[in-house]
Amino acid sequence: MSKTVSISVTKRDDLGSSNARRIRRAGNVPAVVYGHGQEASAITLTAADASKVIGHAGLVELAFAEGASKMTIVKSVQHHPINPGVVHVDFQEVKMDEKIVSTVPVVSVGEAAGTKQGGQLEQVLMELQVESLPADMPEEIVVDVTELGFEKALHVKDIVLPEGVTAVSEADLIVFHVRAPKQEAEPEAAPAEAEEGAAAADAPEAEKK
Repeated sequence: MSKTVSISVTKRDDLGSSNARRIRRAGNVPAVVYGHGQEASAITLTAADASKVIGHAGLVELAFAEGASKMTIVKSVQHHPINPGVVHVDFQEVKMDEKIVSTVPVVSVGEAAGTKQGGQLEQVLMELQVESLPADMPEEIVVDVTELGFEKALHVKDIVLPEGVTAVSEADLIVFHVRAPKQEAEPEAAPAEAEEGAAAADAPEAEKK
Protein backbone atom coordinates (compact mmCIF):
# COMPACT_ATOMS: atom_id res chain seq x y z
CA MET A 1 0.00 0.00 0.00
CA SER A 2 1.27 3.43 -0.88
CA LYS A 3 2.30 6.02 1.64
CA THR A 4 0.44 9.31 1.39
CA VAL A 5 2.44 12.53 1.52
CA SER A 6 0.47 15.64 2.51
CA ILE A 7 1.61 19.08 1.42
CA SER A 8 0.09 22.56 1.61
CA VAL A 9 -0.70 24.45 -1.60
CA THR A 10 -2.37 27.71 -2.60
CA LYS A 11 -4.36 28.54 -5.70
CA ARG A 12 -2.92 31.13 -8.06
CA ASP A 13 -4.52 33.19 -10.79
CA ASP A 14 -1.39 34.90 -12.10
CA LEU A 15 -0.13 32.78 -14.97
CA GLY A 16 2.69 33.21 -17.46
CA SER A 17 6.47 32.80 -17.38
CA SER A 18 7.13 36.14 -15.65
CA ASN A 19 4.83 35.22 -12.75
CA ALA A 20 6.39 31.76 -12.57
CA ARG A 21 9.84 33.36 -12.21
CA ARG A 22 8.52 35.62 -9.48
CA ILE A 23 7.16 32.59 -7.61
CA ARG A 24 10.53 30.83 -7.82
CA ARG A 25 12.40 33.91 -6.61
CA ALA A 26 10.20 33.85 -3.53
CA GLY A 27 11.34 30.28 -2.79
CA ASN A 28 8.21 28.57 -4.11
CA VAL A 29 7.38 26.29 -7.03
CA PRO A 30 4.56 26.73 -9.56
CA ALA A 31 2.47 23.64 -10.27
CA VAL A 32 -0.67 22.43 -12.02
CA VAL A 33 -3.38 19.96 -10.99
CA TYR A 34 -5.24 18.06 -13.71
CA GLY A 35 -8.64 16.68 -12.76
CA HIS A 36 -11.37 14.42 -14.11
CA GLY A 37 -12.81 16.31 -17.05
CA GLN A 38 -12.09 19.61 -15.32
CA GLU A 39 -9.87 22.49 -16.29
CA ALA A 40 -6.36 22.40 -14.91
CA SER A 41 -5.86 24.36 -11.70
CA ALA A 42 -2.73 26.45 -11.17
CA ILE A 43 -1.24 26.18 -7.69
CA THR A 44 1.88 27.11 -5.73
CA LEU A 45 3.82 25.03 -3.22
CA THR A 46 7.01 25.60 -1.29
CA ALA A 47 10.34 24.32 -2.55
CA ALA A 48 10.59 22.19 0.61
CA ASP A 49 7.27 20.50 -0.15
CA ALA A 50 8.30 20.03 -3.79
CA SER A 51 11.36 18.11 -2.61
CA LYS A 52 9.07 15.75 -0.66
CA VAL A 53 7.29 14.58 -3.79
CA ILE A 54 10.34 14.10 -6.03
CA GLY A 55 10.56 10.40 -6.76
CA HIS A 56 7.47 9.66 -4.64
CA ALA A 57 5.42 6.98 -6.37
CA GLY A 58 2.54 7.06 -3.88
CA LEU A 59 -0.36 9.38 -3.22
CA VAL A 60 0.04 13.09 -2.60
CA GLU A 61 -2.68 14.93 -0.71
CA LEU A 62 -2.88 18.59 -1.68
CA ALA A 63 -4.23 20.59 1.24
CA PHE A 64 -5.46 23.96 -0.02
CA ALA A 65 -5.22 27.07 2.13
CA GLU A 66 -8.94 27.55 1.57
CA GLY A 67 -9.70 24.33 3.39
CA ALA A 68 -10.35 21.86 0.56
CA SER A 69 -8.06 18.97 -0.34
CA LYS A 70 -7.40 16.76 -3.36
CA MET A 71 -5.84 13.33 -3.62
CA THR A 72 -3.33 13.20 -6.45
CA ILE A 73 -0.28 11.48 -7.89
CA VAL A 74 2.79 13.15 -9.36
CA LYS A 75 2.75 12.95 -13.15
CA SER A 76 5.93 14.88 -13.92
CA VAL A 77 8.61 17.02 -12.30
CA GLN A 78 10.54 19.61 -14.28
CA HIS A 79 14.08 20.39 -13.14
CA HIS A 80 16.21 23.38 -14.04
CA PRO A 81 18.70 22.40 -16.79
CA ILE A 82 21.64 23.98 -14.94
CA ASN A 83 20.79 25.02 -11.40
CA PRO A 84 19.62 22.47 -8.81
CA GLY A 85 15.98 22.50 -7.80
CA VAL A 86 12.48 21.93 -9.15
CA VAL A 87 10.91 24.50 -11.45
CA HIS A 88 7.47 22.94 -12.05
CA VAL A 89 5.33 20.00 -10.93
CA ASP A 90 2.30 18.38 -12.60
CA PHE A 91 -0.21 16.57 -10.38
CA GLN A 92 -3.08 14.36 -11.51
CA GLU A 93 -6.17 14.17 -9.32
CA VAL A 94 -7.38 10.64 -8.65
CA LYS A 95 -10.58 9.05 -7.38
CA MET A 96 -10.10 6.41 -4.73
CA ASP A 97 -12.57 4.03 -6.39
CA GLU A 98 -11.03 4.24 -9.88
CA LYS A 99 -7.95 2.31 -10.99
CA ILE A 100 -4.96 4.26 -12.22
CA VAL A 101 -1.74 3.44 -14.05
CA SER A 102 1.42 4.52 -12.28
CA THR A 103 5.17 4.08 -12.70
CA VAL A 104 6.83 2.42 -9.72
CA PRO A 105 10.55 1.83 -9.08
CA VAL A 106 11.85 -1.75 -8.92
CA VAL A 107 14.41 -2.78 -6.28
CA SER A 108 16.10 -6.12 -5.63
CA VAL A 109 16.71 -8.01 -2.38
CA GLY A 110 18.94 -11.00 -1.77
CA GLU A 111 22.07 -12.30 -3.48
CA ALA A 112 21.50 -13.95 -6.85
CA ALA A 113 22.69 -17.57 -6.96
CA GLY A 114 24.46 -16.93 -10.24
CA THR A 115 26.80 -14.39 -8.70
CA LYS A 116 28.38 -17.21 -6.67
CA GLN A 117 29.38 -18.75 -10.00
CA GLY A 118 31.17 -15.61 -11.11
CA GLY A 119 28.21 -13.91 -12.77
CA GLN A 120 27.12 -10.30 -12.41
CA LEU A 121 23.58 -9.24 -11.52
CA GLU A 122 22.33 -6.51 -13.83
CA GLN A 123 19.06 -4.60 -13.56
CA VAL A 124 17.63 -3.91 -16.98
CA LEU A 125 14.25 -2.42 -16.05
CA MET A 126 14.38 0.26 -13.35
CA GLU A 127 10.64 1.03 -13.25
CA LEU A 128 7.46 -0.90 -13.79
CA GLN A 129 4.09 0.36 -14.97
CA VAL A 130 1.29 -1.05 -12.84
CA GLU A 131 -2.47 -0.62 -12.52
CA SER A 132 -4.31 -0.52 -9.22
CA LEU A 133 -6.68 1.47 -7.08
CA PRO A 134 -4.91 4.53 -5.64
CA ALA A 135 -4.89 3.07 -2.11
CA ASP A 136 -3.24 -0.15 -3.38
CA MET A 137 -0.53 1.57 -5.37
CA PRO A 138 2.88 0.40 -4.07
CA GLU A 139 5.73 2.83 -3.49
CA GLU A 140 8.16 0.30 -4.93
CA ILE A 141 8.23 -3.24 -6.30
CA VAL A 142 10.57 -5.45 -4.27
CA VAL A 143 11.93 -8.45 -6.17
CA ASP A 144 13.77 -11.35 -4.50
CA VAL A 145 16.58 -12.38 -6.86
CA THR A 146 18.03 -15.12 -4.61
CA GLU A 147 17.06 -17.98 -6.96
CA LEU A 148 18.30 -16.27 -10.13
CA GLY A 149 21.01 -18.49 -11.61
CA PHE A 150 23.97 -17.93 -13.91
CA GLU A 151 22.95 -16.73 -17.40
CA LYS A 152 19.32 -16.64 -16.27
CA ALA A 153 16.81 -13.78 -16.55
CA LEU A 154 13.82 -12.65 -14.53
CA HIS A 155 10.97 -11.15 -16.56
CA VAL A 156 8.02 -8.92 -15.72
CA LYS A 157 5.73 -11.97 -15.83
CA ASP A 158 7.86 -13.64 -13.11
CA ILE A 159 7.32 -10.86 -10.54
CA VAL A 160 4.80 -11.55 -7.79
CA LEU A 161 2.91 -8.28 -7.34
CA PRO A 162 0.94 -7.19 -4.27
CA GLU A 163 -2.73 -8.05 -4.14
CA GLY A 164 -4.82 -5.71 -6.27
CA VAL A 165 -1.85 -4.69 -8.44
CA THR A 166 -1.36 -5.84 -12.05
CA ALA A 167 1.51 -5.17 -14.42
CA VAL A 168 0.96 -2.97 -17.45
CA SER A 169 4.53 -3.27 -18.77
CA GLU A 170 5.07 -6.04 -21.34
CA ALA A 171 5.24 -9.46 -19.71
CA ASP A 172 8.39 -10.59 -21.56
CA LEU A 173 10.53 -7.58 -20.66
CA ILE A 174 13.67 -8.55 -18.73
CA VAL A 175 13.92 -6.93 -15.29
CA PHE A 176 17.06 -8.64 -13.93
CA HIS A 177 19.58 -11.08 -15.36
CA VAL A 178 22.85 -12.67 -14.29
CA ARG A 179 25.45 -12.63 -17.03
CA ALA A 180 29.11 -13.45 -17.40
CA PRO A 181 31.47 -10.58 -16.54
CA LYS A 182 32.38 -8.44 -19.50
CA GLN A 183 35.86 -9.22 -20.80
CA GLU A 184 38.16 -6.27 -21.27
CA ALA A 185 39.74 -6.21 -24.70
CA GLU A 186 43.53 -6.47 -24.72
CA PRO A 187 45.14 -3.17 -25.73
CA GLU A 188 46.38 -3.11 -29.31
CA ALA A 189 50.09 -2.72 -29.84
CA ALA A 190 51.26 0.70 -30.94
CA PRO A 191 52.21 0.92 -34.64
CA ALA A 192 55.94 1.22 -33.85
CA GLU A 193 55.83 -1.78 -31.52
CA ALA A 194 53.88 -3.78 -34.08
CA GLU A 195 56.44 -3.01 -36.79
CA GLU A 196 59.35 -3.96 -34.52
CA GLY A 197 57.67 -7.23 -33.68
CA ALA A 198 57.07 -8.00 -37.34
CA ALA A 199 60.69 -7.13 -38.23
CA ALA A 200 62.03 -9.39 -35.50
CA ALA A 201 59.88 -12.26 -36.75
CA ASP A 202 61.18 -11.80 -40.34
CA ALA A 203 64.86 -11.48 -39.39
CA PRO A 204 67.24 -14.30 -40.45
CA GLU A 205 68.15 -16.82 -37.78
CA ALA A 206 71.76 -15.53 -37.71
CA GLU A 207 70.59 -11.99 -36.91
CA LYS A 208 68.31 -13.26 -34.15
CA LYS A 209 71.34 -14.86 -32.53
